Amino acid sequence: MSVITLENTVVTPLTKVRQQRLDVQLRQLEFHALLHRKLDLDLLFECLMIEGQSFIAFDGLRYRAGDRGTDIHLGATRPYLQHFELKLGERGLGEVILMRGRAFTPREERDAERLVESLVYPLDNALEHHEAVLFTMRDDETGLGNQRAIELQLPRELRLSRRVGQPLAVLRVTVDHLEAVGEHHGAEAGIQAWNSVAATLSARLRGSDLLFRTEENVFTLLLGDTTLDGALALGQRLRREVDRCVTHENVQFVLTMSAGVTIAGDKDDVESLLARADQALDEARLQGRNQVRALEPPDTDCGFDDDPTAA
Repeated sequence: MSVITLENTVVTPLTKVRQQRLDVQLRQLEFHALLHRKLDLDLLFECLMIEGQSFIAFDGLRYRAGDRGTDIHLGATRPYLQHFELKLGERGLGEVILMRGRAFTPREERDAERLVESLVYPLDNALEHHEAVLFTMRDDETGLGNQRAIELQLPRELRLSRRVGQPLAVLRVTVDHLEAVGEHHGAEAGIQAWNSVAATLSARLRGSDLLFRTEENVFTLLLGDTTLDGALALGQRLRREVDRCVTHENVQFVLTMSAGVTIAGDKDDVESLLARADQALDEARLQGRNQVRALEPPDTDCGFDDDPTAA
C-alpha cells in the first residue's frame, strides 16, 4: 500500500493561479497590440525576436518570404529548428523558422506555434504595406529597386550585418558605352540592353541578394554574408555573362560591363561604403573597362591579398 503525505506539499492558492493566468493573458494582449503597430517587416520581426522571449526562449529566427516581401535573418543560427508555414486564407505569407541550441519540448513546440500564430494578421498587413512601398521604389525600365529603394534598404542591411557578425559586400556595375547603343540603334534598343543586363544579373544572384538600378547607368548589388573574395568572384562571373551579343530588330551589338567591389568596414556608414564602391568602379573604367576592381575598407582585414584586377 502506498502512503501519501501532505507534509512537504506546497499548494498554490487559487487566487494566485488566477492572477498568474491574468498576467499571461495581459502580456499576450500587449504583445499582439505591439505586433499590429509594426508595418515595417524588419521592425515586425525584431519585435517578435525580442518580445517573443517572454513566451518561449529561442536564439534566432528566419523569415523566408517566398515571392512576397524580403527574407530576414535575426539572431544566431542554431541546429534545433521549428518550421511554420503561414497562410491567411489562400494567401501564402511565407515561412518562419525559430532556432535554438537545445531541442524544443512538446510543450515548447505548442508555445512556439501559438507565438508564430499571433504573427499572421500583422504579417499580412506588413506585407501589403511592403508591396505598396515597393511600387514607389521600382525603376520603370527594369522593374528593379530604384535610388529611393536602396536609400531605405542599405542602412538596414548594414545594421543587420553588424548585428549578426556577417560581412556585407557592395558591387557597383555599369554597362560600358551603353549610350552608344541608344545613339546608334535607337531608344528601344537601349532599353532592351538594360533589361538584358538586369535579367542576367538577377539570374545569377541568391534569394537574399538585392539588386537595384540606382543611377541612369549604374546597377548596385548588396550581397549579405559575402566576403570581398566572394564578391570579386561573383563580379567576374557576371562580367563574363554580360559579355555577349544582344539582338534587336535583326541588329546585333556586344555588351560589356565594368564593376567596382568593396565590403563594409567597421567604421563605414552608408555614404563611405558607396563612395568606396564608386571609387573601385571608377578605377575599372580608367583601366580600360570590361573588368572588375576591388577595394578593401581601411583598417579592416578582409582576407584579400591578391591583385584584384582580372581581365
